Amino acid sequence: MKLMALDQIHVSAVQSDSLRPGKQFEVSDELGSQLLTKHPQVFQRLDKPKAAAKPRPMAKVARKPRNKAKPASAEK
Repeated sequence: MKLMALDQIHVSAVQSDSLRPGKQFEVSDELGSQLLTKHPQVFQRLDKPKAAAKPRPMAKVARKPRNKAKPASAEK
């Protein structure tokens, strides 16, 4: 994820010194979402969010057959 700092801030996971306003940098999607959640007024996202991945189709596995035998009745 590509972000830009809008104000001066120090994030040691990104850079050892302070991020200056206008500084552009790239971080992982997880860290970028955390930074945007905690400091929305300080960071701006520059790249477009990725489209949500389509859910994987369910595996086509044959179901177990039902037991065809009828239960024995208690009455005789």
